[in-house]
Amino acid sequence: MKVLLACDGEHRQYIEAIAKAIRTFRSYVDLAVTDISELETEAERFDPHLVIISGASIPPNPVDLKLVGHIELSPEPDRPSKFRVGERFWESVNPTVGETLSVVDEVHGLSSTSREQEPTDPEEAQT
Repeated sequence: MKVLLACDGEHRQYIEAIAKAIRTFRSYVDLAVTDISELETEAERFDPHLVIISGASIPPNPVDLKLVGHIELSPEPDRPSKFRVGERFWESVNPTVGETLSVVDEVHGLSSTSREQEPTDPEEAQT
């Protein structure tokens, strides 16, 4: 499972703390951190299942439809963060690291299930 974290320079420490928590508690995750301005390029290269983004100005996510999940972490504790896993959307004010890790788990489960359903026989893939 791949997770891409993106932020502007001002929120780098915040996103690095989230990355450290994911590395510590979900060691199976392949993780990359990038600048918000490089999000689209890095997403194309890295091909993540989940993107976690934080910044003062979060642009529309150009790769969202290709993802199993997406989190927009608000840097302001009184403003809601936005979550999407599959077709389910919700918001949470000042989410905990535990909430973020549960999204990682849910996306991992969905991405594993979708891979199991993909045909491995080239002839099956053509039908």
